[in-house]
Amino acid sequence: MRFLFTVFFLLLISAVGFAQDNYDVDLIPANLRNRANACIRNEETTIDMRSPDNVMLNVKKAITVFNQNGEDEARLVLYYDKNISIKSIKGEVYNSVGKLTNKFSQNDFADMSAADGFSLFVDSRVKHYLPSINQYPYTLVYNYEIRNKQNLIIPDWSPKPADDVSVEKSTYTFICKPTDQVRIKTQNYSATPEILTDDKQKKTIWKVNNILAVRTEPYSPARETYATNIQIAPQAFYYYNHKGSYTNWKELGKWIYEDLLAERKALPPATVEMVKDLVKNERTDKDKARKIYQYLQDKTRYISVQIGIGGFQPIAAGEVDRLGYGDCKALVNYMQSLLSAADIESHYCVVEAGSEKRVWIRNTPVWCRVITLFFVCL
Repeated sequence: MRFLFTVFFLLLISAVGFAQDNYDVDLIPANLRNRANACIRNEETTIDMRSPDNVMLNVKKAITVFNQNGEDEARLVLYYDKNISIKSIKGEVYNSVGKLTNKFSQNDFADMSAADGFSLFVDSRVKHYLPSINQYPYTLVYNYEIRNKQNLIIPDWSPKPADDVSVEKSTYTFICKPTDQVRIKTQNYSATPEILTDDKQKKTIWKVNNILAVRTEPYSPARETYATNIQIAPQAFYYYNHKGSYTNWKELGKWIYEDLLAERKALPPATVEMVKDLVKNERTDKDKARKIYQYLQDKTRYISVQIGIGGFQPIAAGEVDRLGYGDCKALVNYMQSLLSAADIESHYCVVEAGSEKRVWIRNTPVWCRVITLFFVCL
């Protein structure tokens, strides 16, 4: 009797395991195939913030591509640099009936510089992979682990990446110490997350199921106004050997001024005297600022340099003065130093950039992904 029970139990486990790994396209509900070029069968994203300088990201994802228009969703693109390391990548490819046809690993990925085409130098690199398959549909299953040596920017969660993608199941798990102070911004998520806490860790889990694909509409609202999104920002953070803490934008700005900009505003004495002589005949601060800005336009040119913390910290004003070039934040810092030489008060500001008209969302808890900078004279 015990032998029969053991055999039955093993068969039951095998059946359950097979059901979990069955990627037959016919198992996808009809409503998730309607208007979808791809369907996310299952995605599990786990963020484990073990310490401010050790944040592990683990992603397990299975996605079925129905046609050529869904290829972009199957492409796996991973960026890394000295602050981000890819620990492992592995994956499998299944055909329309769920039969395994291929396996891949990190060795199969193309590895190249993440140069954007206009930066003078970029130290980021990118690994990417797309299976060479021309028979649809097929399913791509992959698992990768990434270590971040910072926690200023925590990967957020948007379970539905595009209108023409449906989602069968997606989960997002954030793990931290029970004593860690974090802020969480939830958009378009009506359910209540599951929270599990013990002496060693606090685990918060968000889940969504059966999100349908929709037809893309011209002039539709920005995706952040209706798509589900979770953003997380720790109060105490670490980024490229810089520590800080903030609970609002004012404190974050204070960190920028007192840490990132500290000792980067000094100009050579000759340049300071030149500025004073340049504006000595101008009557108002506005006229002085206009003349100084014209000097900056004539002297410098824009060249992007994205190295290490360079995406956040500007090149020293003295270096821009010597070299005659800098990126957006470097030129702003240089301009502010020139204004200071003329005793004109100004503010170094972080603003969102881009050609798309967007609504600014107040109290967002995470650092802007795309930024430019400008100065405001009082």
